[in-house]
Amino acid sequence: MNAAGVESIAIILHVDADRTAEFEAMFEAEELPIWDDFTSRRLFLDCSLTRVTGGGLTEKGHQDYILHIVATAEGHGKHDTDPRFASFLKRAKELQPAEPLVWFGDVAFARRAQDTEPA
Repeated sequence: MNAAGVESIAIILHVDADRTAEFEAMFEAEELPIWDDFTSRRLFLDCSLTRVTGGGLTEKGHQDYILHIVATAEGHGKHDTDPRFASFLKRAKELQPAEPLVWFGDVAFARRAQDTEPA
């Protein structure tokens, strides 16, 4: 963990292309409330799910997603053991024809736009 205690997590999810609407609806209903909880407690500092539209090595019949989270070490651990996530993950795996690619590590450099205009 770096001095700031922050790690970046990048996951490439492979979802069956015929089931993307189901996956996205499930993600919105079940994972976004967890993100709201964790960002409100500053356990997650930044998180996004991006539908890949180019530049990747997407297999035919798959829709890939980039899942990116900047989290505290506490946040990463709490998320992975959260029963709400365990329930979501069990069903989400059924929509994935291939194992995800997962990386995480210490943030070396970062810049973020401010959410509000300076006063």
